[in-house]
Amino acid sequence: MPTLKQAKAVHWKSLVSLLKDAPFVESINNSEFRIVLKGNKPDIILRGANDDEGNGLRGLKFFYAAIDEVQDIKPIVWEDVILPALSDTEGSTATLVGTPKGKSHPLYKFYQKIKDLPEWAYYHFKTRDNPFFPIQRLRLAKAQMPAKTYRQEFQASFEDFDGQLFDQIDSSIHYVKDIPTDLSYYIGGDWGDRNPSLVVIGLSQDRSKFYIIDYWLNKSGETVPEEVFLNEMAKLCTKYNVYRCYLPDDRGGSVKSARILGKRQNIPGMTRAIEVSRTKLGLLPSIDIMNNLFYQNNLFIKASLVELITQFEDYHRAVNSEGELINKPADGQEDHTVDAARYCIGSLYNTVQNKLLKY
Repeated sequence: MPTLKQAKAVHWKSLVSLLKDAPFVESINNSEFRIVLKGNKPDIILRGANDDEGNGLRGLKFFYAAIDEVQDIKPIVWEDVILPALSDTEGSTATLVGTPKGKSHPLYKFYQKIKDLPEWAYYHFKTRDNPFFPIQRLRLAKAQMPAKTYRQEFQASFEDFDGQLFDQIDSSIHYVKDIPTDLSYYIGGDWGDRNPSLVVIGLSQDRSKFYIIDYWLNKSGETVPEEVFLNEMAKLCTKYNVYRCYLPDDRGGSVKSARILGKRQNIPGMTRAIEVSRTKLGLLPSIDIMNNLFYQNNLFIKASLVELITQFEDYHRAVNSEGELINKPADGQEDHTVDAARYCIGSLYNTVQNKLLKY
């Protein structure tokens, strides 16, 4: 997979469970993530393809390469490391599994290059082809998602996307003056050094509608000490009686500091602060969650938050060296309020959906 962390989380436990008592297995090494087979057989090894620019794969001969989430593998790792290792092993094969990310993505160009070559077989499966995926959930997704996003995520279609990431925002619908008074409140935060941000999110009683109602963004241009950031968090938590704060996991010590300050000042929302796994939440998946909520008319922004609205409207995709749009945010954007909001909204939305799917 793209990283060893992903590979461990998705595949290692299943592999060990499947093979731990197999008579043809000689040993299982949990520190090297290697399964040694008896006789003159290749080892089964878990690796992160992108880790250290693929250097962890160098020197290996691949008899068979199973590559998951290939759309996130750096093309140079495939071209300069994996393919040569396969080519150097007689009778070697590979299976590449991935999800389209637009026509400007390297995966689409790779697909165009190999789809008609006799050495390759290409298989295109839609979610509907999965007999274990409930059809009712597929219908629900189609009703709730923009058409292009649905085709990409559920029909494995290579799509052309516009530059604006939040292309479902309708200013006449989603910017509101009147905010409901019976909301429960949460905070999303983005640390940053010079541009940290906090965003207050309101959630309706039926847990279906989200409202961005307030925010704080450092505009001084100076580095902000942790103490200042936490004090601003404390003010917003107190003002809105916030239930919980969602903070990214790149500063675990700061999350702990938020809890300590909350306990010291009796601010429950800060004592309940939790880390959001940025890898698990995912950048594009959390952006898609918010864009889909706009599409469903379930996400609104307080109309007076003009600067925050501008950041959402200006949030756009990057372009490649050929000037083509690619499906990832461009670098150098004013995106700290967007990040703060998506940490909270993405986490809340996933929590709500997971609870609903239990019934």
